[in-house]
Amino acid sequence: MASFDYVAYQKSVSDRMVTAKEQAGVHGILKELQMVGDEAESLIAEDPGDRSLIDCAAGCKTCCVVNVSTLLPEGLAIARYLQTQGQETVQATRERLEALWGEVRGLDDEDRLFVRRSCAFLDEKGCCSIYPVRPLLCRSVTSTDAQNCRDALSGLVLGEETAVLMHQFQQNLYESLFTGVADGLEATGLDGRSFQLTGLLRYLLKHPQAETDWMDGKRLSWQDIF
Repeated sequence: MASFDYVAYQKSVSDRMVTAKEQAGVHGILKELQMVGDEAESLIAEDPGDRSLIDCAAGCKTCCVVNVSTLLPEGLAIARYLQTQGQETVQATRERLEALWGEVRGLDDEDRLFVRRSCAFLDEKGCCSIYPVRPLLCRSVTSTDAQNCRDALSGLVLGEETAVLMHQFQQNLYESLFTGVADGLEATGLDGRSFQLTGLLRYLLKHPQAETDWMDGKRLSWQDIF
């Protein structure tokens, strides 16, 4: 949507997060996060761009080897979702996160690509096991050519850059949404910073009190995540 006002949209999302926190605390924030995500999907569906050109599909896991910046409420939503899947799923996820974090802890984006370790939330078919609550920045990524993605990631490891054609409205919308949520959290006095998905979920699943601590204004440190 060429005429879409991303600045106004980001501000609207920020204001909504502030209101949600004031009215209903963490439950309000998580509910609002789900709502703005659903609304973003509707806006993308209404976009006149030709989505038939997008090559992304279930089981395509090419980009699932990168660091993913994740906000705390996104992490809490994922942790809550996992709890609904049963204790066996939670324990298996904790073990995968622990193993993966041991390999990617402290790696920058380039180094993470080099080790080629897949996301802990991929199932045996290469599908996202947390798809309904996947991070906003995961949702922002699309591609018109899966092979182009593979070539681009391989090129980055070698220090080469290859452009990947994406659905620009979807990318810009979710990036604005991500920033709007972060801005709203900071405006309420909550920690609005993002953390690497693997480390954040490992921490949240190991520390059930993290949700309460966050609402009390605690800000995580690298030592906490490490």
